[in-house]
Amino acid sequence: MQNEVIAILCADIHLSHTPPVWRSAEPDWCAAMQRPLDEIAELQKKYKCTVLCAGDIYDKWNSPAELINFAMDNLSRLNMYSIPGQHDLPNHNISELEKSAYETLSKADAILDVAYSDRCPSIINSRCTLSAFPFSTEIKPLPEVYDKKNVVNIALVHQYVCTYKSDYPGAPKKSHVKYIKANTKLINGKLYGYDVIVFGDNHKGFHTCVGKTIIWNCGTLMRRKSDEIDYKPKVGLLFSNGVVEPYYLDQSQDKYLSPEQTKKLMELSAADFKKFAKELSELGDSELDFQETWKFYVLKNNVSKEIDDIVWNAMTKESK
Repeated sequence: MQNEVIAILCADIHLSHTPPVWRSAEPDWCAAMQRPLDEIAELQKKYKCTVLCAGDIYDKWNSPAELINFAMDNLSRLNMYSIPGQHDLPNHNISELEKSAYETLSKADAILDVAYSDRCPSIINSRCTLSAFPFSTEIKPLPEVYDKKNVVNIALVHQYVCTYKSDYPGAPKKSHVKYIKANTKLINGKLYGYDVIVFGDNHKGFHTCVGKTIIWNCGTLMRRKSDEIDYKPKVGLLFSNGVVEPYYLDQSQDKYLSPEQTKKLMELSAADFKKFAKELSELGDSELDFQETWKFYVLKNNVSKEIDDIVWNAMTKESK
């Protein structure tokens, strides 16, 4: 049987209405977010396969209509199976999924939500099955009846895992792959019985093996923070023999703040923000909105133009 790409693996897209501060140098944030989605669309078209997303499509569960429309336009072409991550969920609670922008995508058929497929694995095609474990749900073993030759059994999981000392404050010891390996009984030599487990949540991608199982942590799809400047976002190409290979995304057009600009932004200290917040609270019933109040604050306090531009872009998504 010919070895073919049967799925494209990704997670942590974090679509947002406005750019993160570090990426506020982008002249068009929507265009910047669309670039990696265009690359995935080209891969999907080339291999004629599905896309599997391990959660956090949105950065905020209550994203505005403009961003929801953007997501519909760009995700509906991907044949994407997905689960919700904590950023997709109101109060990080899956029981409130109905309230979310993620659920809007599902009801509009822009994505195929498989949040509950762990009850009975979804048969994507004759070559693979998919079990899904959204944020805060426990991974359940694959029923042995599905463990057949020439079928890749996949678990799609939104859960923090790492292979190094965690840089996530308060991350439990059990999130380390070494702990999982030492404390989980293998089924037919596989972790929970799966051939491939695709993880989302940890923005630093990695892959490793536990027994015969490939652990693929997708990492962030887009660099959003200054400490990610040297990170290379990627997706995984899953082959019909169960092997996953990385495909690195093009970051050459990314625009972000320089260290000098970031340093200048820090000139607007926490005390300044506290003062600004106090002025906001004193508006009472005034019809002045947040942006208008910022304009007055800038004039009154001689805020530098560079800092003003950065904050303004973060509020409005476009330059003044």
